[in-house]
Amino acid sequence: MVDRKSPSRIFFNVLVILSSFLGDTTILVASIKYSAFRLNKSTVAVMQHLAVCDLLTSCIYTLSLIGHVSDWQALKEFLSGVGMYVFLWSLYGSYSFTAALTTIKLLTIKYPFHARLW
Repeated sequence: MVDRKSPSRIFFNVLVILSSFLGDTTILVASIKYSAFRLNKSTVAVMQHLAVCDLLTSCIYTLSLIGHVSDWQALKEFLSGVGMYVFLWSLYGSYSFTAALTTIKLLTIKYPFHARLW
């Protein structure tokens, strides 16, 4: 059994968190500032919302990792109260936006001539 404070587990969690932050901010900057995606507007909007939900999940996950490693009592109390609800709602939002993105892509393939109107 692997301990929660083992260096390999902490390194893996930090790697996942960094890749999440870098990927989500790249998606948001590319879609908002540079308009880099040449997709219909509904697909880009769902991708932006999905990235924001993933950023919220990553922030709460980072705080929980810091709380477990450092044994900081105030952070643990925050996470047991408000942080858990934010984590769950952002996670459910990510699930919903992933389903919406799949549905939009299916409709775009099924009705290609109406895709410009969305």
